Amino acid sequence: MQTLLRPGYRHGKELLHLQCNLYHALRLTGLPSLDLSFTVGHRYSTAANEEHLLVRKEAGLGRITVNRPKALNAKNCEMVEAAHQALADFVKNKEAAAVLIDSSGDKAFCAGGDIRDIRQAVLDSRYVKDPPLDHRAARVFQAEYSLMCDIVNCPIPYISLCNGIWMGFGVGFAVHGDIRVVTENTMFAMPENMIGLWPDVGFARVAANNAPGATGLYLALTGSRLKTPEDLLYAGLGTHFVPSGQLPALREALAKPLKRQPDKQHGMQQILERLQPYAQEVDTSSAQLAHDQAAIEYCFKPALGYKATGQSAGQAVLDILSTLRELADNAQAEKDKDFAKIAMKSMSAACPTSLCLSLHHFAQVHADTQSHGPLSNIYDLMKQEYRGATRMVSRHDFIEGVRAMMVDKDKSPKWDPKDLSQVSDEDLDSILDAMPKELELGWKEQLLI
Repeated sequence: MQTLLRPGYRHGKELLHLQCNLYHALRLTGLPSLDLSFTVGHRYSTAANEEHLLVRKEAGLGRITVNRPKALNAKNCEMVEAAHQALADFVKNKEAAAVLIDSSGDKAFCAGGDIRDIRQAVLDSRYVKDPPLDHRAARVFQAEYSLMCDIVNCPIPYISLCNGIWMGFGVGFAVHGDIRVVTENTMFAMPENMIGLWPDVGFARVAANNAPGATGLYLALTGSRLKTPEDLLYAGLGTHFVPSGQLPALREALAKPLKRQPDKQHGMQQILERLQPYAQEVDTSSAQLAHDQAAIEYCFKPALGYKATGQSAGQAVLDILSTLRELADNAQAEKDKDFAKIAMKSMSAACPTSLCLSLHHFAQVHADTQSHGPLSNIYDLMKQEYRGATRMVSRHDFIEGVRAMMVDKDKSPKWDPKDLSQVSDEDLDSILDAMPKELELGWKEQLLI
């Protein structure tokens, strides 16, 4: 690596219209601006949720379409629960040979979950550490994480057409499936550290298995956006590139009569034969991530083994920032200087506890993936993420981060603690440690497949 450096929600019946602006969270990454302003309508009636999630079967293809284009197809708790039930119904219906996930509109596949709704649920019903299972915040994460477990173990092909903005829960809704089609319009990001949460939805598992080196950790800590098919396939997020103009024809091809196969391998072969005429080759060596890989490894990879050095997570994140600063000052290539400056800017704006928890979690998952440890298993991983998510959303930083980014929009969150050096590993352990048995994510009750 020396060549890089120079020598020397409320749960009610009423309709609430809330202005959410994810742009403010993403702009802190220091990347070019993207207008993600939208209005979220909170509607919990059965009719409204049916309208927002279109479920039907077409000639052997089970279809689930997220239908909230004005809200960038963000999903509330009821929509996630309905999607999970629809998936289970398709699997149990022997006539369904595959499942296709897509969305309405051209702007977004799914911009994530309803963060303001979760914040309001916590404010309306505070809890000390662990929420009761019927708390709305708990329900949201129960629904999300149990769905992801069933996606991983879905016995029929699970296909997602990820056209447009693809963030947060939207990533989890697709990335654990078999086929993730991306287009020239796809924009991926996991900016949760900017609002006092952390990149969850099993992204650490996908990154450890699919992304080169420390790419996943880099994306998690910086919230950097990926906007090209080359980057999305290089990072192992997408599996195929299909131009957006070809999606209608692809949907039509997939919806032609399908027969459920005796095993998933043969089912996948049937789907891939229909997909292949529309998929275009992508040269992943031309990805921006590929060009930045040496810098990513130099700055971020050592942190994945921080525990073996006796460091705390806070010290390890500070080391990343120090290395980035060194690269920004002394890199031989301007592209490496720019890379370091952008990464520093985004990390400096993020919540210190979130950054440390991200590293703590990603390092654990990375190690367990290599050693086949507990967190290489989707069930144990989701159980840990459930603990972390329900505890993080009840803390000051999440309440404050969403206030600053999405409610008051002053973009000046007051983090507590405010410095990385003040984040203790004991606090991080307490966020992820075991819950009382009756409050843990219960698989027998939650899994539907």
